[in-house]
Amino acid sequence: DEMTDGLLVHSENWQALNLLLEKYRERVKTIYIDPPYNTGNDEFLYRDNYQHSSWLSMMHDRLALGREWMREDGAMFLSIDDNESERMRGLGATLLGEDQFLACIVWEKVHTRKNSARYFSISHDYIYAYAKRKRSWDRVLLPREDNGGYSNPDNDPRGPWKADPVYANNPYSADYEIEKPNGVRLKPPPGQYWRFSLETWQQYVQEGRVIWGEGDSYPLVKRYLSEVQQGLVPVTLWDRQFAGDNAAANAELNALFGSGRAYSYPKPSLLIQRVCQITTRATESESCILDYFAGSGTTGHAVINLNREDGGRRDRKSTRLNSSHRPL
Repeated sequence: DEMTDGLLVHSENWQALNLLLEKYRERVKTIYIDPPYNTGNDEFLYRDNYQHSSWLSMMHDRLALGREWMREDGAMFLSIDDNESERMRGLGATLLGEDQFLACIVWEKVHTRKNSARYFSISHDYIYAYAKRKRSWDRVLLPREDNGGYSNPDNDPRGPWKADPVYANNPYSADYEIEKPNGVRLKPPPGQYWRFSLETWQQYVQEGRVIWGEGDSYPLVKRYLSEVQQGLVPVTLWDRQFAGDNAAANAELNALFGSGRAYSYPKPSLLIQRVCQITTRATESESCILDYFAGSGTTGHAVINLNREDGGRRDRKSTRLNSSHRPL
């Protein structure tokens, strides 16, 4: 445990959640689970062909216990596909509260078309996100992984910048003319509006932030990278470039254990890293992350990767689905 900063419990998961509840009650910042999708598929190492009522009962008991482990500022992320999507949403609303619903994330799990599909080739899964107390949830911005077009071709001492137009489609009550150094006077183009008040525009001119352009062209204003929000608000559509896909997950397992399908339908570690990035901070002294349908161990893998990347001290707790599995 000291070497891994985590805990792996080899147990039936309800028993483990119940047994360890008093030790970990209200200590977990993030829960991510990837439970049986109830597809009726016989390729899995675990049961995946419940009656709907049995699946609901199984999930109800475990979600209810899992909620007791959550901190007041914690969140729970539930992976599922169309087989039980509506019932999972209903369970979340019942046990966590509809008013605590954060988002339904759509994850692109495959990008190739399956031409043998009878009706549609399914490309996505869902991840339902709930807060324990939405007003307390600490949403973390995603790190910027590129400068998004910011550069500094003129060596501006204020750093990288991007040129923004001075007009936009949205109405704004700013009615003035812009006079360029060459004497050309400009009003907004038809159907467009100035983006700035007169006072803000005059300030930008004084600060030398305006790129005037030639002739009667409209000027541009420098927007500095240092002024923008230091991170990205997460969106609900997670494509494979952002969060990996099934192919990436299989490649990860093959790299660890060799080819041969060590585990069916694992999740890519990048997917879980994204969940952890928006729910935990590297600067926190302890952020406990729980996965009680641990499967192939992707959550543990993801937390290790993320801690290595940003120097965080996130802690992970995992329990196996049932006692027939060997810990990896």
